[in-house]
Amino acid sequence: MNKYKITKKATRPAGDDDRCFYCNKKIGDYHKKDCVLISKKAKVIATIEYEVDVPFTWKKHDIEFNRNDGTWCASNIINELKELDKKEGCLCQYIEYECIDDKGKSFLDE
Repeated sequence: MNKYKITKKATRPAGDDDRCFYCNKKIGDYHKKDCVLISKKAKVIATIEYEVDVPFTWKKHDIEFNRNDGTWCASNIINELKELDKKEGCLCQYIEYECIDDKGKSFLDE
């Protein structure tokens, strides 16, 4: 893991103006190894299970064709999930995550 020098960007309004808000080290020092501002990319799979309205006569094949190979754009899921979130107040009960790769290189995200 690389060392990352603390800059003014690591401060926050609720903290001291001369330190990283998260690892409490001074500007100009290096972030602690476990500081949350040191990030990496991780690959996850999100499994989302929820109900959608479809024509009554459609069978499993028709629904899957519509969503995977038809004209329905996968970006439309955003509006469906926004509506579900508005109705339910939270999507936690509908989504489960699995991390399939967490070996990304470190980077500073102040």
